[in-house]
Amino acid sequence: MAAIAKKNERLAVRPRAAAIEWIDPLMAGGNWMPELIGMAGGTNLFGEAGKHSPWMTSEALIQADPDVLLVLPCGFDIPRTRKELPTLTEHPAWPALKAVREKQVYLLDGNQYFNRPGPRLAESLEILAEIFHPDRFRFGHEGTGWVRI
Repeated sequence: MAAIAKKNERLAVRPRAAAIEWIDPLMAGGNWMPELIGMAGGTNLFGEAGKHSPWMTSEALIQADPDVLLVLPCGFDIPRTRKELPTLTEHPAWPALKAVREKQVYLLDGNQYFNRPGPRLAESLEILAEIFHPDRFRFGHEGTGWVRI
């Protein structure tokens, strides 16, 4: 984890990321997610490291207009997240989001990687690094730990 963070210390480009930990109602990733996003070379838009996951509004998400949208509901694997996704994608403003327009929306396996503290958080960091900086990192998690929609 330290090696990934060190490699990303001086990045000129750090994509602005919104991590969605719950879809309805919207909740942003808190606890360790903001720190993981920073270590992986991104800029976290919602939530604070070490604090509970905060509720958020669609309006706040639209106003922030993230470069990257990470959808990782607590306890859901990728197929279950895909099933719940229409709650987000049917919002009238969805197509206007930068992350949507630029095909930077990702479904992540929250159940296996992101939603519990433990050793798999190292793999969670690898997943985020692959997503944010695919030119710098390839750990082989695409298709199992994350998919692009």
